[in-house]
Parts: sequence; structure tokens; C-alpha cells
Amino acid sequence: MPFVNRQSELFHLWSRQLQREFHDINWRYKLNLSLPLFEIFKAKKRYGSWDPNQRIIRISSVLIENFSWDIVIQILKHEIAHQICSEIFCDASGGHGRNFHRACDLLGLAPEFRLAGGDLPQGFISSAAVDQQTDKGRRFIKKISKLLALAQSANEHEANLAMTKAGELMDKYNLRQLEDDSSQGYGYLIINLKKKRTERYQRQICRILQEFFYVKIVFSSLYDSLLDTEHNIIELLGRRENIEVAEYIYFFLENKLKELWQQNRTRFRGNATRARNSYYSGLLAGFYDKLEQQNQNLKKHSVYDHYSSNTSALVVAEDQQLQNFIGNRYPRLCCRSRQKATIYRDSYDRGVEDGAKIVINKGVGGDDGNLGRLLE
Repeated sequence: MPFVNRQSELFHLWSRQLQREFHDINWRYKLNLSLPLFEIFKAKKRYGSWDPNQRIIRISSVLIENFSWDIVIQILKHEIAHQICSEIFCDASGGHGRNFHRACDLLGLAPEFRLAGGDLPQGFISSAAVDQQTDKGRRFIKKISKLLALAQSANEHEANLAMTKAGELMDKYNLRQLEDDSSQGYGYLIINLKKKRTERYQRQICRILQEFFYVKIVFSSLYDSLLDTEHNIIELLGRRENIEVAEYIYFFLENKLKELWQQNRTRFRGNATRARNSYYSGLLAGFYDKLEQQNQNLKKHSVYDHYSSNTSALVVAEDQQLQNFIGNRYPRLCCRSRQKATIYRDSYDRGVEDGAKIVINKGVGGDDGNLGRLLE
């Protein structure tokens, strides 16, 4: 297909998807906006604009071609905020003043995307939201990385001790953060599965992240502008340092499951896919139990005792702050129950046994795939 025709087709598809996103935003945030026209324009220095006279929202093709669709949605929200100013607040100034920020609040738009001039916040360019970390946060990541490096020890006791210390460090760090600035520092990070299905083991990994690593999880989907399709995504939400660690843990566990299956697959009979999935479930159940036991041991020598007597109230406040952050991003979030999977008991039980031996450590040498930003 000639380049011009292909480009014209893509521009049409993107405009159609922007209409869908507009309807979704209108519904999510209970707005009553009329659908504007959408136009894809070629611009390198301005990513979007709102024309109140012609009722056109323009989005740059450069933005769509070079960034995740999630970023496109944030720029779209920015322009919808201008539309709200024009059509609801009757503010024709087109500026970024008080009414504009009121409109951004209605849309749950992060401060980073309220900037004038169409610039993207620097931190969102290389990663979905791990940006502008404090010196304290960077020191925390560095310490976690060092502990995970120690967890590479061939001595099982030393490896487990290093992993336990990493968990204790996370507890202490988050308790300090509660007392310092419980309302600041939240972000999100997207893991794009590049598939239309989220596997059961991926949901199990996410349960571990949510239970033990100070993040919340949202399962959603994201448009792929080059393939004109949607893929399932996993979104990590929480303090920026925590989601960076959680991203690393996610990919570490996913790779570890595959590695252990390759080492043990010949031991199991029956349907290979069901045996593998049962083994994965067992591995993660065994690892979950290990972390739960580690948690109980830490509470016996409680790190909480070293901090404020108001810790319980702070934890509740922190959870509410995070829930508010999630509510701004997903105002109509709902929970869905999942059907239980049929498992092979022998491969599951073997997985539980092997999962109890998993030690999270820092990858060494070679290309281990996407193991997250922690090791950079």
C-alpha cells in the first residue's frame, strides 16, 4: 500500500479511536460534553490543541507514533479540559488559569499534564510515571538493589536473609514516608502484556505485589495505534519508588516461573499446558506462603515499634490517599470475580514445594529481558 494511503488510513483509525476515548472519558467522569470533531495533524512542537470556534480537538501524529496510547489519552484529557472551560465554564480565555485547573480536577488529570505549551513531563517519556524521584527515593532503590545482589548467594540461608532484609527495608521506608508526606509521591506504571488475555499466573503475581509490595493493581486494556487493536495491561499504582520495585518483582517472577518449568517439565504427565499452569500456580502459592511467613516474623520484631504511636492511623490515611489517587484515575472502577481453574494436583504440589525456595535477587549477566528499571 502506498505510504500516503497508509498514513491516511491510520489517521482515520486514530480519529475513530479518539472518539471512543472521548465517549469513555465523558462516561467515566459523568460529564455532559458534546462530541467534537477530531483531527490528526503533523506537529512536532505541539501535541494537541482545542479550537472552540470550529469545535475541533487536534492531536499530533508525532505524539501517537512515538508514545504509548496512555500518554495520548492524557494529552486528550488536557484538550478536553479546555473544552470544558469553553462549553461549561463559559471561559473563552484559552489559558491555563483557575478554570482550567478546575476542569483538570474534574478529569483527574495529573499535574504533570497540565503544563502549557504542549510539552510532555520528562519522567513520562521513558516510563509511564516513575518520574521526579527524590534523593531519598533514589537511595532507597539503591539499597534494595544491593540487598537483591546479596540474595544471589549460593548459601540458601544467606540468600533468604538478604531477601528478608529487603522486605524489612521496604516496611521501614514506607513507614517513614507515612510520617513525612503521606499525601505526595503517587504515580502509576503500565506493564503492557501485548496480548488480549491476562493469564491466571499473571493475576497471581499481581496478588503478591499488592499484598506485599505496597502497590495497588488495576487490570485494564490499552489501544495499540500501530496495530489498531487493544491489548490487556497491568497497571501498578502507588508511591513511585514502590511501583519501580514492584515492576522489577513482576518480571523477575514471570521469568523465574518459565525457568523452573523448563527445568522440571519432564517430571509431569498429562496435558502439558494444564500441567504447566498448575505448576505455575503452585510455585506462586508456595512463594506467597514464604512471604507471608516472612511478614509474620518481621511483625514479631516489629519495625512499627520504632515509629510513631499513630502508625495505624497513618496507614489508614495512606490507604485513603492512594484510593483517592486511583479514584481520580478510574472513577468507575469495578471488581470482577474469576472462575477457578482446574489443576493437576501433582504438578501443583511440586510447584508449592519449589515456590517456597524462590529467592528474589538481582539478575546477573546476559540479557534477562525486561526486568524493570530497578537494575539500570
